[in-house]
Amino acid sequence: MLNTKVIKVFYCCSNSTQDEQMRQKLEDHLINLKRQGMITNWHKRMISPGKEWESEIDTNLKTADIILVLISSDFTTSDYHWDVLAKQAMEQHKARTSRVITILLRPVDDSWKKAFPNVKVLPKDEKGERPITEWRPYDKAFKNISTGIREIVEELTDSTFLIKKILRSLRAIVIVVAKFALKVFLFVGTLTYSYLFRPSRSRPRDRFSNIFIKRIVLLLIGSIFILLILKKINILEMPSSAPQPAVNPIKTVNHIGWIWIGMVNKTSGSLSVGKKLILQPSNTKQFPSITPPIIPSPGTIVTIKDEINLMKEKSLSGKTILKLQKGEKLVILKVERFSKIEKNSPYIRLKAQVRQCNLNCNR
Repeated sequence: MLNTKVIKVFYCCSNSTQDEQMRQKLEDHLINLKRQGMITNWHKRMISPGKEWESEIDTNLKTADIILVLISSDFTTSDYHWDVLAKQAMEQHKARTSRVITILLRPVDDSWKKAFPNVKVLPKDEKGERPITEWRPYDKAFKNISTGIREIVEELTDSTFLIKKILRSLRAIVIVVAKFALKVFLFVGTLTYSYLFRPSRSRPRDRFSNIFIKRIVLLLIGSIFILLILKKINILEMPSSAPQPAVNPIKTVNHIGWIWIGMVNKTSGSLSVGKKLILQPSNTKQFPSITPPIIPSPGTIVTIKDEINLMKEKSLSGKTILKLQKGEKLVILKVERFSKIEKNSPYIRLKAQVRQCNLNCNR
């Protein structure tokens, strides 16, 4: 069954402007997975000013579920990207703690594949693996890549994925066999009809009535045959013993919206993950709304301290989606400053986009 784990996607991209533009384009094509709360993204441009960039990259790389290695000549010629990041990514892939997917951005010598044995390469079609720049338009390549990544995400979040994949393959085979059997049936039926049911010359008056009745009988037999085939196909769609998900529109909907999470000192200069949120005794309304009371990273699961509104808009002054109750768990999608910053205030107020988590949220 589906679980509520948010898949962390790490972009391993060179510093090339062209490569970075393609990375951004790919991120745009994966936006629906992000909106559905299935993935969260991380790339080096998300590093806050003043942070140790190597440490930040290493931490996020080691906690990634999917590592997208964006292959180009700029990537393979960079000692840091090739000898450090790519090597670490493959170690995690071999240890099965992460899944590496290579994205072929631009044409490059195939020798790079030796460093990525048994790794999925995208984009790929019936012609084989082709870099994005050889597709026209490029959006076809990005769609191919996003489809491949969605499949991996579903595999990592759905324990029945392999069974469903096998059943889809069996269903395709059954459909082909059914079509072939139908053609054989019609061919044999036509021959049988022309041989056994041709009009009798000795009984010309019964000619039309006999033809009509015999055609009806043949049609009924053919219909029964086709229905039996379709029934078999439906049976293969999902085994009867497989557990069916409970239908509960209230408990299974995971709303996405914005909440207030707290404040940090304006003098800190950056929104560092793990920094403690300020507890201001003079104003309880400004207390942190989450536990643990620190700036969370995307994909973190937090607990609501007290009842709070889940808002549709970033401003938190618009429409309320619902009331979040004390003890409810949420998945953090992103953390941002409030749009309006009070000039005289020594604090920075923070908001977070979150996904409601009604099922088991443990990662």
